[in-house]
Amino acid sequence: MAILCIGEMLIDFIGEGYGAIDKVKSFKKEAGGCVANVATVASKLGHKSYLLTTLGKDGFGDFLKNVLENENVDCKYVNQRSDTFTPLAFVSRDENGDRSFSFYFKGSSALKISTEDVNKVDLDEIEIIHFASIAIQDISKNSHKILLEKAKEKSILISFDVNLRFNLWENKKEYYETIKEFIKYVDILKISDNELEFVTGKGLIEEAVKDDFKHIKHVLYTKGGDGAEVFSNGIKVSTEIPKVNVIDTTGAGDAFAGSYLSKLLNLNKIDLDEEELRNLSQFATNYATLSTTKIGAISSYMSESEYEKELKNI
Repeated sequence: MAILCIGEMLIDFIGEGYGAIDKVKSFKKEAGGCVANVATVASKLGHKSYLLTTLGKDGFGDFLKNVLENENVDCKYVNQRSDTFTPLAFVSRDENGDRSFSFYFKGSSALKISTEDVNKVDLDEIEIIHFASIAIQDISKNSHKILLEKAKEKSILISFDVNLRFNLWENKKEYYETIKEFIKYVDILKISDNELEFVTGKGLIEEAVKDDFKHIKHVLYTKGGDGAEVFSNGIKVSTEIPKVNVIDTTGAGDAFAGSYLSKLLNLNKIDLDEEELRNLSQFATNYATLSTTKIGAISSYMSESEYEKELKNI
């Protein structure tokens, strides 16, 4: 069985050294994008993985497609168009590895996923569909909705990463309403501590799980350096961050989501006992943390054997 990720793929230009973007003199080109990152993690961890996206028919789009192919992500649903451009993100880092973004995104290929693209998808082998909030606007919004409704009819699990990026939306109210519109489809939700209040108006995740997310089977609540809390079927587990030298947190949340979904696919069930949930959540925490010891998102992800080796070294 396979995972299908729908949404954006983009170029991360990551600043060399530390400091604000206007102070950075050079950037390193890396492949990224929330859902593309998840697709890559799933492939790294041994699963059949597809990305449904649109790239520009340009040098950046060619580079990204080559990266996917090298990472064994199936590109049959990756479309390149000459009437748009591949999105770019310029990333600066502080001394803790935390990031700031400047995007070239409006009108980009990520927002041009068509209904024709969606209608080509064969859902028979798909067990999980993953998406995020960045690309559920413009033409791509309706395409996401069509795919998710088809998935619901086939009882395919739907995973959603809130992944707030306010500078990619012109209107915060529309952004909020769109997230609420899509969250009704969701079986697995990843949301961070700095996103909770915007989405729910609540400061406590326990209240949100009980009220706003009561229909969701797995809630993954990430807290950066403070680990994560995962809620499922009335069970709550907490995880701790292993001590590492953090260099770059780009794509760490996607590493968490992708590794969690991959291990869930291995278990081949949605209802877990406490030990299963704890083991799965700690694996995702460890995997995401280890990804922060390298620069970049996709370039920092590990196979299972690479993960085991790196874990032993900390």
